[in-house]
Amino acid sequence: MSASEQIHWDSKRAIAAKDKVPAKQKICYGFGGLSDFFIQNTIQALAIPIFAVGMGLDPLILGFVLAGTKIVSAIADPLVGIISDRTISKWGRRKPFLIASAVVAGVLLPFVFRVPAGSETLQFGYIAAVLSFYFLTHSFFAVPYMALGYELTDDYDERTNIFAWKSYIGMIGIFAGIWAYWFTLRPVFGNEMNGAQVLGAITGVVIIIGSILVSRGTREIGERKVVQEAKASKIPIREALRTTLTSRSFLMIQGAVLVVALGIGIDATIGMYLHVHYTCGGDKEFASVIGGVGGTLSTGVIFIALGFGTWLSKHLGKRLAALLGLGVMLLGGCSIPWAMSPVFPWLIVVVWVLHQFGSQMSNLLYGSMMADVCDEDELKTGERREGSYAAAGSFLNKSMQVLVLALSGAMPRLAGYVDTSAPPTLEQLERMKVLLYSTDIVGVLLAIALLWCYPLTRKRCGEIRAQLAERN
Repeated sequence: MSASEQIHWDSKRAIAAKDKVPAKQKICYGFGGLSDFFIQNTIQALAIPIFAVGMGLDPLILGFVLAGTKIVSAIADPLVGIISDRTISKWGRRKPFLIASAVVAGVLLPFVFRVPAGSETLQFGYIAAVLSFYFLTHSFFAVPYMALGYELTDDYDERTNIFAWKSYIGMIGIFAGIWAYWFTLRPVFGNEMNGAQVLGAITGVVIIIGSILVSRGTREIGERKVVQEAKASKIPIREALRTTLTSRSFLMIQGAVLVVALGIGIDATIGMYLHVHYTCGGDKEFASVIGGVGGTLSTGVIFIALGFGTWLSKHLGKRLAALLGLGVMLLGGCSIPWAMSPVFPWLIVVVWVLHQFGSQMSNLLYGSMMADVCDEDELKTGERREGSYAAAGSFLNKSMQVLVLALSGAMPRLAGYVDTSAPPTLEQLERMKVLLYSTDIVGVLLAIALLWCYPLTRKRCGEIRAQLAERN
């Protein structure tokens, strides 16, 4: 811990009335996060079970196709962020994008899983075309939505409270995602592909409702001066991107996010094979039940993780609280060699609980820390550029997702599993297991090393807010 980062145990630290965000606004913002979650994670939860396991498509090619669909969206993110920052509208800078993009995504979602019969080339082509447009739509929702969260308040602790509410409401999405595969396997649908289409239609309605709630129920603090700032903005697009991507504070946060995403994300395909064929002996129904029950227990842990993370952030600061969350994730990764067992298949739930607890703690703090980064940026540039930072973060995350999707499809082959027409052998599954826990552990360790260097302590953030108040 740096000398400037003191530990304070003052539980009476008050938030100024002007900086407090009403509970109604926090709830409405949280429901927008539910839309964001469903737009992205419905595909992530079902792509491998439906396209690879259900339809039998080659996981290597599927990985490259899914990665390719993210590229258009990743390229669009920086432009969307800058457009959002400079938008002049009576509804604010972000809200027009939220409604329009959510309607398009909600209507399109069920068609993602309506893959036509025919050759693999035709099927992969359909998946690539539909998902490319779908994820482009996600850019126009996710970037303005995150930017809106950064600018709801100026207070160091209230920012954490806002993202805690977002995470609490996001538990609805996590719970739904846990049972998504189980839902698609219900006999009434005939097969999991039909089930996925029905689930997509239901989820699409929720996406649209969430966008309406966040647009109608929140008020960005920058609305009062949005017109003046938009007219005064003179930083060229290239210079704006360079300034954003060279911020040390921003890079420390994003670096931690990305290495964890890489270490854990590339295991998606082999994780599915391990869960179905290793711990559950090839029984899909049993695997879906363990996934549902275990995931439900893990979701319940989120209440504790968010409350504990918020409390720690108030007393120790955001950096140390996030590091403790990563430490819990590391414990989960180290327990995989013993907890993943065909003899005790339910033991894997322990890993899921530890991972969920740690990841929710750290992710809670990342969003709040990014709002502090925007203050630091305003001190340097004189502009409020929440959209640019949300876009840069989204661009880097999606770039990492491209890499993750491409590598995750190759991981089974790295373990020697090439012929997907037959289940993997025990020897191949053992290799997958080693790859699984090795990449998890390395990713979390790198994140801890990066976040240790994060410079914006509570004291520094207070100094920045004081200088901004004096300037304004």
